[in-house]
Amino acid sequence: MVWCTIRRYAFPFDGSVAASRSSLVFGSLLFTGMWFVSCASYPRIPVNGQLAGKPVSTTVDSVAAKDYLQNPQPSNKIAGIDQRYRAYALDWQSLRMISHQVSPDFAALFLVKRLLSCRKNAVFQAEYLAESKRIKSELKHNRWADIARPALKQYEVLFVPGFHYITDPTSGADFANQRQFFEELGIRVGLIRTEEDGAVETNAAIIAANLRGRSQAHDKIILVSSSKGGPEVALALGKLLSPDDTARVNAWISVGGLFRGTPLADFATRWPESWIVRMMFLYSRTGFENLPGLTTKFSQTRLEEIKIPARILLIEYIAVPLSGNMHGSVKSRYLRLRKDGPNDGLTLLADELLPNGISVIEPGVDHFYDDPDIEAKSLALANVAAEALARH
Repeated sequence: MVWCTIRRYAFPFDGSVAASRSSLVFGSLLFTGMWFVSCASYPRIPVNGQLAGKPVSTTVDSVAAKDYLQNPQPSNKIAGIDQRYRAYALDWQSLRMISHQVSPDFAALFLVKRLLSCRKNAVFQAEYLAESKRIKSELKHNRWADIARPALKQYEVLFVPGFHYITDPTSGADFANQRQFFEELGIRVGLIRTEEDGAVETNAAIIAANLRGRSQAHDKIILVSSSKGGPEVALALGKLLSPDDTARVNAWISVGGLFRGTPLADFATRWPESWIVRMMFLYSRTGFENLPGLTTKFSQTRLEEIKIPARILLIEYIAVPLSGNMHGSVKSRYLRLRKDGPNDGLTLLADELLPNGISVIEPGVDHFYDDPDIEAKSLALANVAAEALARH
């Protein structure tokens, strides 16, 4: 579900949220300078084509990526690379190898094509695109009565807020806009009030307690999380709660989930960079304790202990930018991560995937999902999820 929350604010390194957070602006600029020193530039080759059912007009970082995107029948060399890596697991290590052999944009395109070669993913992608188009048309003609599907109104949509959603209400991390929009459409909504800068384990316990308290209710629930909320929900559903405790949770929509953490947290928690980050957080009165839990090693260890109940419909909404889509402050983080493969400016794309999840792709946007059609797409994905539940 594409939420205003993640469009502007999902991680403490983003210093562009509000003028009141001047210390984070300083920190963002500082890290930008440090990252650009070690990151080389890349080619910018114009390209036009179709990706995940949407038109794409941008630049890519290699001729091979252009050929891969534009041509239904790519060259023998490119087809050979594609065929070779189809035997590999779809993880960050494989995408990193492809990035080094060809380019990160080529690896991003490979990821999308590999995901959409799965019939279930392809069906959800097509339904999401069709529903987005329908809703935008209805809104354009000021027809609101039927934009929320009846199936969706049978559920309560529970939001897990983002980082610092209380201290900085202007960020949208409290989902206020989404809750109001859904309520106006007759959809029941709720907010699980986690600690705004708490550790993953702390917030997972809060989420678990909230859901456990609902286990005797008659509500049917669709959970929504973004970014750091992803591993928090995963830990609650997949380890802390019993099957009976999760009985009311029918679906979980994860947007840009940091399930395997981010290499940026690795960078920020090792010496000597860590002391700079600690000072920045101390000055801004922001908790540093959540960062170690977002390192890639810690996140992978935590994930190995998690098993999401198979009956819960899991939808992973993944932003897939190409190099030509990266702008503003997020570009420095994208450059920092390029050495490890395709990323959204905060985490590696393959690290947003969970076993048995259904992937829905949004090409052309980064981790913060800045899109003029954001509200229509939010509702579209929720509608598609509810109707899928109704069918099964």
